[in-house]
Amino acid sequence: MIAFSLLQIIVVPIFMAIIIMLFGKMLEKKCGWLSFASLFYILCILLTEILNLSKGGYSLLESYSFTPLIGDFTLLLDGISGVVALTITLLSLVISLYSIKYMEHEENFDLYNVLYLLYYSGMVGTVLSTNLVIFFLFFELMLIPSWILIGIWGTGEREKVALKYFLFTEAGAVIMLAGIGSTYMISGSFDLFVVAERTLFMPKTILYPIVVLILIGLLVKMAIFPLHNWLPDAHAEAPTPISALLSPAMIGIGGYAAIRILYTSFPTVAFDNSFTFVLTLLSVITMAYGGIMAFSQDDIKRLLAFSSISQMGYMLFGIASASIIGLTGSLIIYVSHGLSKAALFMISGVFMHNLKTRKISDLGGLASKMPLTAISTLVSFLGLAGVPPLLGFWGEFFIFAGAVYGSFNPIDYLKLVTVIVGILVSILTAGYGLWTVRRIFYGELNEKYKGAKDPEWEMLVPILIMILLAIVVGVYPAPLTSIVSNIIKNLF
Repeated sequence: MIAFSLLQIIVVPIFMAIIIMLFGKMLEKKCGWLSFASLFYILCILLTEILNLSKGGYSLLESYSFTPLIGDFTLLLDGISGVVALTITLLSLVISLYSIKYMEHEENFDLYNVLYLLYYSGMVGTVLSTNLVIFFLFFELMLIPSWILIGIWGTGEREKVALKYFLFTEAGAVIMLAGIGSTYMISGSFDLFVVAERTLFMPKTILYPIVVLILIGLLVKMAIFPLHNWLPDAHAEAPTPISALLSPAMIGIGGYAAIRILYTSFPTVAFDNSFTFVLTLLSVITMAYGGIMAFSQDDIKRLLAFSSISQMGYMLFGIASASIIGLTGSLIIYVSHGLSKAALFMISGVFMHNLKTRKISDLGGLASKMPLTAISTLVSFLGLAGVPPLLGFWGEFFIFAGAVYGSFNPIDYLKLVTVIVGILVSILTAGYGLWTVRRIFYGELNEKYKGAKDPEWEMLVPILIMILLAIVVGVYPAPLTSIVSNIIKNLF
């Protein structure tokens, strides 16, 4: 066990951000390598602790005195938070390498790295926190750096898009804060596990409004229909490396938090059939809406943004199943979506950086010119569609199996019909993915791109790492599924 390992995961990037802030002008492009080094160190810590978890079957808890009113600053690493934190760290590490090349001509690269590391700390702090106030503070820390990153380095009407992103997310956060405050009023604690003990036998009429307030904030973060409107603009106009973090890593944190808070602190609501049916209905609508809208996009980044909305519908679908296998599937979807969508956003950055376009209609016939990029794009879209042996297959298999099980336990024909519709809607993902590959890489080659080729290694290697991991973990998912399901069983 590494001393203060969980605290280090949060603090080391903040410390490195301060170093870059002080000496960034001297270091220039080396700032990117400092970010990479600090994230690599954190990845080593996480891998060490998660290996200990898998061997010993325990949870790692660190608690530090904070204030008597709020409670202790408590960090928890277990099979659920560990998998999500590891995914965030891996994506952040790989994308930091990608950023070095992609952002080479941008000004204020030192400030970019400062904000990037603070953004990472906000995400991983949110995942590890078990105190609702600390959780909220990190939840807000995710917002501020990402808002500035979009506003400074974004494209198009970046200031307008950044403001829209900020207002939507902040509105959701404020509503969630009302739920957190109400939780304290009825339980006298902000600690998730203490809240669980004190609310277990409270009437649902008291708990329902509180859960709804908290979930609204989380569903805004997930961009669940009809709270999705901020996402297509923000993800399309953010600098591509940040899009590759916003979409795969950040929005899924809302789903993780829904599992952690809902099933830990409010299990009587989480297992209520009426409540889970509403979530199932929202998830199916979101899956269908995101998939249909992806079909109508000519801008590849907007297509990927709507795809992310659809994928969050998948994640919510598993959360609403109220079953061990369904919740396990949701977390596998988080990892699979992280790997595949990060690769796809980085590929869109290749087109923008090297070919100076993001319009699908401008492209075509690039398979012979960019073979590795073509293969990576196809594998990534197949991962989103849940095609074996990729990891996405296990995610979809588990969430659909869990949803069907939830419909029969007890039997609920209306919910079962909704689940069947959700399974059929999943065909849309394969449809828009394969259609996009067809339009970009096959057909007649645009004369402007006769000299096109696969990108430089700094941009290609991160993409290939994502693809390789999606294949390897898909072929052998046992370590991932076992460590997640062992902890989820404790929630039932």
